[in-house]
Amino acid sequence: MNNIYLLVFVYVILTLVFLFIAKKIADGLTRFDDDRAIQQEGNMAVALRRFGLFLGLGVAMTGVMGGGLSRLDMMTFIIDGGIAIVLFFCAHYVNEYLLVPGISNNDLIKEGNVPTGLVEAGSFLATGILLNGAFAGGEGPLLSAVIFFLLGQSFLVLAVKIHQRVYRFNVAACLQERNVSAGVTVAGLLVSYSFILRATIAGSFTGWAESLGYFLASALTGIVGLLIFERLAGFIFLAKIRITDEITRANTAAAVLIQGITITLALIISRLI
Repeated sequence: MNNIYLLVFVYVILTLVFLFIAKKIADGLTRFDDDRAIQQEGNMAVALRRFGLFLGLGVAMTGVMGGGLSRLDMMTFIIDGGIAIVLFFCAHYVNEYLLVPGISNNDLIKEGNVPTGLVEAGSFLATGILLNGAFAGGEGPLLSAVIFFLLGQSFLVLAVKIHQRVYRFNVAACLQERNVSAGVTVAGLLVSYSFILRATIAGSFTGWAESLGYFLASALTGIVGLLIFERLAGFIFLAKIRITDEITRANTAAAVLIQGITITLALIISRLI
């Protein structure tokens, strides 16, 4: 029993080390003093990004711990954790470049732009959820976990892009205008689609042909299904408003409600595909 408590203590300490490493990497990438911005300036945008960083990486690490303490090997945990951090930041950089092209997220967050902080938090959390699914299977080669994570990340960006076309709003322009409803919408969509895509990449590796076929069929079904059922839910719960109009006029309350419904639907769909 004492050995179990000791192992729990060791793994928690290792997780804190990974979080500290991630913090240092993030601090180096921002090119300004994040701690000062939070502690002395009360910069909520920086705090939101840091919140997403820690929570997203924590969710990713629970995937590495998927087998539980009885099946957890310390060296595997350290190696997979290190790989997860690398993938975590690479994916976040790609998300930022593809989802909000033409603007500097760092500059906006340094200025206290809350919508940008929300998008960054959603991006970190979504990446963590995908990493959780990629490493949760516990079987199959490490390469398969990396490949399916990258596929999930690609479809995540594609799905959000499609959804933006449906909503008909420009993310970069809305962030520059400090439109909080747009930040809530993009963050919510990132989390929603990550739940669906996690379900398509989690589980045991059964061979490239079979696993890839399952991923493609499930991912496309889930993405299309969320679009359809979200529209249906809109007619039921939000019959008197148009989502596009509410985002455009910065109705944050409506955006929060809409994304609450969207995330709920995504959770249900992720359990069914």
